[in-house]
Amino acid sequence: MSAGPDDRNGRPSRVRIEIPFATIARLLVAALLVVVVLKLWLLFLIFLVAVLFAVTLYPVVSWLQNRGFSRGVAVATVGVTVLALILAFAVFVLPPLVGQLIRLGQNFPAYRDRVEAHIPADQPFLKEIASEIFDLPTSPGIRRWLEQPLVWGKIAVGVVALTFFLYVLTMYLLLDGKRVYAWVLAYVPRRFRKRMADTVPEVSDVVFAYVGGQIVTSAITTVVTFGILVGFGVPGAVPLALLAGLADVVPIIGVVISTAPAVLMALTVSPLAGLGVLFLYVLYHVVETYVLVPRIYGRRLQLSTLAVLLALIVGGTLQGIVGAVLILPLVAAYPIIERIWLHDYLSSEVIHDHSALERAAESGSDQAVDAVLQGQRHQGERTAEGVVLPSNRR
Repeated sequence: MSAGPDDRNGRPSRVRIEIPFATIARLLVAALLVVVVLKLWLLFLIFLVAVLFAVTLYPVVSWLQNRGFSRGVAVATVGVTVLALILAFAVFVLPPLVGQLIRLGQNFPAYRDRVEAHIPADQPFLKEIASEIFDLPTSPGIRRWLEQPLVWGKIAVGVVALTFFLYVLTMYLLLDGKRVYAWVLAYVPRRFRKRMADTVPEVSDVVFAYVGGQIVTSAITTVVTFGILVGFGVPGAVPLALLAGLADVVPIIGVVISTAPAVLMALTVSPLAGLGVLFLYVLYHVVETYVLVPRIYGRRLQLSTLAVLLALIVGGTLQGIVGAVLILPLVAAYPIIERIWLHDYLSSEVIHDHSALERAAESGSDQAVDAVLQGQRHQGERTAEGVVLPSNRR
């Protein structure tokens, strides 16, 4: 009940507001769903990563099936191969990694003194940067975290548990993913099933190109940077090379994350080693960006630098590094969503312009860009009368 304007007798009238029980129930259910999503958000991210891995491995399973393997045997073969790679990492990479990390921790003060000695006295800015980086491991926050009881044991158990969970979930999706997909698809109204059938294969191609290409480029980055570091005798070559491979997942920002500590550790050897590592790191990333990535990823994941930066900012703001990594294939898949799902809601000119700009990004031509800026039609675009234009004109 609430007071309203006065009636003719001067008495305040009353307005009754009634909220149906069904509305209250919907609000409570919506609030409950929000709480559940927030509580289970980490599990959702893990499931999403497993889906990416499953989509990446699915072509291998299909290839084995086409050669006479049953689905169960094909998935088992892929699972054993992946498990062998994980065990090989644990046997051949993990021991030297742990050993070098221990040595880095023991010799950390000496490394800091060497770096500061090699920085010229007339470069206080560089000294300040180096000091800030070397102060990170001894900062109050990290020190409190490291002083927690059994912290390294908890990390080891968490990594093993996460790896096992991802492995099992990925294998399950490979084995029974079609049933899971059908079960989820049942929620989609049947009038939209055809669009889903057109969307999923194309989006899967984008995800395969992204994850598969990223695995290859990260592996190449790890091997190349390891060779550079070993060539200059830089301490901690194994962890620094692994850091470079992991940071390669994050475009643009990853270059800084991997290069800065490598150069600092190279300065413990000599200034010439520091310059050499810096030059070769930058040279490799240029080669990777302009030579390796276009050939490894193909044309299915062409994103402009501006699009990558905006995606990294949005994804990083929402979910940190994980969000920044996972958002890139989603952004790359947007043209598919636009063409299949948004075609009826957008102007045909928008679809034509975006398609032409996408093709221009693949070829490196600015012809479509100029046509959009000048309001012209594109080569091959049909007019309202159905005429195909041979060249750009109004």
